[in-house]
Parts: sequence; C-alpha cells; structure tokens
Amino acid sequence: METLRVLAVADPAVMAYVDQKLLDEFPIKVEMDIFPWSLYYSTMQEVFDGKEDYDVIMVAGHLWKRDFVEKGYLSPLSYGNEDILPVVAKEMEFNGKQYLSPSFCDGHMILYRKSVIKEVLGNELGEMITPEEYYEVAQKLSAAGYLIAMKADESEIFTDALPFLRMKGVDAYDEETGKIQCDREEVIHGLEKYVALRRFALDDTDTYGNEEVARKLQSKEAVMGVTWSGQLGSVINEACIEKEDLGFSTFSTAWNVTWSFAISSRSRNIEKAMGLLRYLRSESIDQKAGGASGAPVRKGSYLSFMEVYPWYCCQLKMFEHAKPLPDLIRAGDKNGVLYHQIALSFAGKKMPRDAMIDAKQQILELES
Repeated sequence: METLRVLAVADPAVMAYVDQKLLDEFPIKVEMDIFPWSLYYSTMQEVFDGKEDYDVIMVAGHLWKRDFVEKGYLSPLSYGNEDILPVVAKEMEFNGKQYLSPSFCDGHMILYRKSVIKEVLGNELGEMITPEEYYEVAQKLSAAGYLIAMKADESEIFTDALPFLRMKGVDAYDEETGKIQCDREEVIHGLEKYVALRRFALDDTDTYGNEEVARKLQSKEAVMGVTWSGQLGSVINEACIEKEDLGFSTFSTAWNVTWSFAISSRSRNIEKAMGLLRYLRSESIDQKAGGASGAPVRKGSYLSFMEVYPWYCCQLKMFEHAKPLPDLIRAGDKNGVLYHQIALSFAGKKMPRDAMIDAKQQILELES
C-alpha cells in the first residue's frame, strides 16, 4: 500500500492528528513520525541531507522559511487562502510564492490566576501588557508569597526571552536587513530584565519546557507564566485545577510563528502530498486540531468557538500585534547561538552584556 511519510514536531495539534485518528479519514495511508522540539531541528536536517525520506515536513513558519526555500528544500504550493487568518496566510509565502500550509500558531500568551492577581493587584490584567508591567506584577506576586513559571530550558529560552529583548523597541536582529544587533544597549537591558525575573520564579525553572510550565500552572504552584498559544489546549484541560480561574493576556512585544506543513522537493508523491495538505487545512480538521492545541489558523474556527475557548479573543489580539523575526539565512544556527548565550546568562555564568557581545561575534562568524 502506498504511504505518505510526514515528519512532525511533538505538539498538541500534531498529537490530535494521531490520537483523534484524523489521518485515518484521508484516502491514502499516512505515517507520521513525531519528534520532540529539542530533537526536531537536528532530525529535520538529516532529512534535508538525504539520510531519510519524507514527503511532508513540518516547518516553524517564518523562522526557517527563507533558509529552506533558498536551499531548494521545499516544493511550491498553490492553495487559496479561504478564511486563513491574513497574518498567517502572509507567513506562508516567500518572494510571492507559497511554500507552507498552516497547522497551528505558537505566539506568546500569558496565563495567570485571576483570584490571586485580584488579591495582590486589586484587578485583573489587561488583554495586552508590556514586559515592564509583567515584571512589576511578578515582583508584587513574589512579595506576597506567590511564584511564576518561566520556560527557561536552553531549548526554549531565546523565544521565551524575546518579548523582553525587544522591550525597548530594538530587536536582536535588524528587521530590515536581518543583521545581528543583540549587543545594542536596548537589547542588553531587556536581557537583564528577563534574567532578573528568575528571582520571582520557581527554583528549577531553568529546566522548564512546555510540559513543565503546563504542570505548574495547572497545579497552581505557579500563579502566572508565559506559554505558547499552541499549548493552551493541553494546559486548560481536566488536569487543570480550577481552570475557570485562569485569565489570559499577551505581550505588547509578542512574537508568533505558525507551525506549518511543507512538501519536500525530494518527494516522489508531490500531488498526493498536496492533497494531504489540502485535507489538513480544511475547516473541519482545523477546528478539531485547533481545539486540541488551542491555536487554530482559520478565522471561522475562532468565531465559531469563542464561547468554548475563553482565550480565543485575547489570542486574536496577539496575532494582530505580534512581530515576526526577519527572514534569515542559517536561522537555526544563528538562533542556536542566542539560545546558548542567553541560557548562560540566565544561569549566572555570564553577564547579560558579555553574553550578547559574544553572541553577536559568533553569529557574525557564521556569516563570514
């Protein structure tokens, strides 16, 4: 029997394709191999190097798009945008051609316990707050005996810190040229602020990825934390204590990436793979997978389920205001430097200034 092979990242929407047997309804057999985020990039590179054959590969949207298109890894696509959120539809393209088909969105979402925030602040958080405001709230919570969770494992820390790195209006990369500028005073200040948050966090927060942050928020060990929009379905479930007590906000400096499906240019089943992607982006699948992840990609999915998923309204606001990173060559390698240097700073092994100066130098060496 003919089989389409899919390389996928371990996230709630992806698990829904398997657990809810959504792939069984497609007329061709689909084999989906799922890898955790910490192993995904290296596994994907092995595929692009020709060591493994896959027809469809999940790509972290604009984060890797330019690199993979210019290296010839991806086959062009030709879908209409239906009611795909405009910001998502735009991310699927590079130089006027479509290369990606969206699965779910991962943008910065703040979760907090409304009862505790009201006790400490006297009111709930707004739907959008600045990193400075987040820091002040964390400080007041700590003074009252409450702690936050931070997704500060090295495999997560660059994107977790990103709202703080850009809090003074300067990004780690120049948005026009893509040149590294993480040694700018504004970015260093943001990293200093992010590292200082550790004083208000659970002791082992430097080991936290998605699952750990979810558990701490569910159990109320942490009364506030930042996670991805694509994780909300797995946070707010039957394991969550008093889930009606959870409130939602986002950063004024949020970032969002759309995890997407791409067809490998090496695939011998391009037309059949196009059919699979058309099926996976359909309205019914988006609603089912989006309910599992908490972050569908169609506007209709949000409007139809606004009452079911109380974070949808805030999340739409996040999508509208989130700022992407620029399209980069060798994005994985460059960002890997930032992950490592920020982790060193968070661990107290390097001053933020030294970490950002060293990061710039190493990234410039990658470009030479």
